[in-house]
Amino acid sequence: MFKCLGICGSFRKDGNTGFLLKYCLNKLSEMGVETELIWLCDYDIKPCTGCRNCLKMGICTIKDDMTDIIIPKLLEADIIILASPVYFNNVTSIMKTFMDRTWCIRGKLRNKIGGAIVVGRGYGLDNAITQIHLYMLKHEMIIGHRGVIGRAYEKGEIKKDKEAIKMCRKLAKRLHELAKLTHKNHV
Repeated sequence: MFKCLGICGSFRKDGNTGFLLKYCLNKLSEMGVETELIWLCDYDIKPCTGCRNCLKMGICTIKDDMTDIIIPKLLEADIIILASPVYFNNVTSIMKTFMDRTWCIRGKLRNKIGGAIVVGRGYGLDNAITQIHLYMLKHEMIIGHRGVIGRAYEKGEIKKDKEAIKMCRKLAKRLHELAKLTHKNHV
């Protein structure tokens, strides 16, 4: 069975970004994929200090939830979906902090399947999805889809974005398809 880790960079658990990520994870679950949702705002994640101790030690020496909880889950996952609302034309600060903290596991996310979801009112949507894709490329992950862009601002408004919901179904289907193609011995 494949494992998918959904990482949400929103501070609003009942918000638009979470809605799309949960919808996508539900579709993957219907395909037999084991899914887990992580709300970054629930964890103590300190910023990367650039100490470079991970080069010597092989692990991040910052002791927090990122090192103790989230990184092990990333390493176990076959599929990783990052979802973020758009703040100032980019991903949220907590999503960026999460991304920076994975420097210590470079090379270890290689060939994991990646997907991206961003939600905003219009400005910065492309920038935010590009940042997630560049992050995945840096880790040599396989980007499974062009990404889902949702247009919403007010709470619940995303439910009216039929295109974003349709694209979440397509994203889930494609991520599952790629997992089967690239991890044949894992099934």
